[in-house]
Amino acid sequence: MITIRIAESREDKKIADQIVILHHSYLASAKVVGRCLKYLIYFDGRIIGTFWIGSGFKPTPKAILTHFNIGQREYDAIFNQIADNKRFCMCERIPNCGSQILKAVRRRAAADWKQKYGDELRAIVTTIGKTHTGAVYLADNWKAIGETAGLPADRQSVSMKWDSSEEIKIKYAKPTGENKKKILITERL
Repeated sequence: MITIRIAESREDKKIADQIVILHHSYLASAKVVGRCLKYLIYFDGRIIGTFWIGSGFKPTPKAILTHFNIGQREYDAIFNQIADNKRFCMCERIPNCGSQILKAVRRRAAADWKQKYGDELRAIVTTIGKTHTGAVYLADNWKAIGETAGLPADRQSVSMKWDSSEEIKIKYAKPTGENKKKILITERL
């Protein structure tokens, strides 16, 4: 049986961070910018993973703006109503468990978001790298809405919060279409 709870204590958050650092397949970092609601996932009483939702990212991919049929300025007004799936990481593989976890998180995410941040949650988006299919999300009926513009594979992303202006100048590169990611969304909360 799957159970999910919010990682509220410092120890719980440390456990969620360690799961990501030790088991995430392509982004083994616990560093996030902005809001972040971390869930611990249990199966038959033992911890098997973590799922995080948090602040979205900017610049906002055109596919997201198109999906909501709005411009960047209008999106900025609802920014805190659209969560980004920051991490979904399992430290144990259990057949068909991933889509069950997504369903369980979806069912409680809006209430948890409202309680923690005071905002209505309209949707959760996620990005999937080229080497992944997003099958677990698609099995939970998430909808593919487009792709990111993509940066060259050898360039790191830029963080307006974490990087200095000098680092931004060094790291910034205009999108080239390389290293695109698929964007998936669920509004069934």
